[in-house]
Amino acid sequence: MENKPDYFHHIEHRKFQSSSKVTLWLSLMITIIFTIIEFTGGIISNSLALLSDSFHMLSDVLALGLSMVAIYFSSKPPTKNYTYGFLRLEIIVAFLNGLALIVISLGIMYEGIMRIIHPRPVESGIMIIIAIIGLIANILLTIILMVSLKKENNINIQSALWHFIGDLLNSLGIIVAFVLIRLTEWNIIDPIISIVISVIILRGGYKIIKNASKVLMERIPDRFDTDEIMTDMKNIEGVIDIHEFHLWSVTTNQSSLSAHVVLGDEYIRSPYATINKVSDLLKEKYGLEHVTLQIENINLNYLQEDYFKQIQEEE
Repeated sequence: MENKPDYFHHIEHRKFQSSSKVTLWLSLMITIIFTIIEFTGGIISNSLALLSDSFHMLSDVLALGLSMVAIYFSSKPPTKNYTYGFLRLEIIVAFLNGLALIVISLGIMYEGIMRIIHPRPVESGIMIIIAIIGLIANILLTIILMVSLKKENNINIQSALWHFIGDLLNSLGIIVAFVLIRLTEWNIIDPIISIVISVIILRGGYKIIKNASKVLMERIPDRFDTDEIMTDMKNIEGVIDIHEFHLWSVTTNQSSLSAHVVLGDEYIRSPYATINKVSDLLKEKYGLEHVTLQIENINLNYLQEDYFKQIQEEE
């Protein structure tokens, strides 16, 4: 019988999120139903504000659907080819959601400008009825997501929550547009409101892409200070230098660190105790559990670069 390697990991590179799955399914069904209602109402009433909000809701459907896919894959264990598991799919999904929001917002903005140049009459009666229904739906979805977050902290749920808070504000904007059109009979208010909505969506999409890009580009997570961590590591007895230092996020709540640790001659014979102190420091002070440290010695490893010659002279 062929012996297959056991792909064991100290840190479990997967998530089980049963509560989040139920919440996303429920939110997805409610959002799909209301998107159809709002889009139909926008066509009948000729309201760009309703149509723009329905496209925003469509982006929410896409976001929720992709989040469901991400949650499914994040529960799968690492494989021989995907040794970190599938957790980063959450970040890829977030990036795609942000990109979709930006494209939709630019389309809404363009249509709003065209409506200002070429005005059309708006059937405000249907507009206000559907906007009120939308407000109720968004309040309901916001409550559902907030309750779920208390049970299970999940970045996909957090992202969806902010989406629906934005939708809630959009519904309020449509109601404001209705009131102003009734008072002033200026139909131009409708495309102006839609442009304001598009700016809100654009800003949200930019933030999502910015945060996702930090992880995809393997930037140092915001909560860490590279200089502080390296200084603390060097202050441990027996450590001469730290180099090849890398700190990145696999997903938003799981970070990894790797570094080369140069030990003095008197510590190289029994390096484990010193390396264990470094690992304990990283775990206890910075919450870094997934750490890979390579031991080096200036004399044994023939580190001949000018950088190490200077360190050897200072030693």
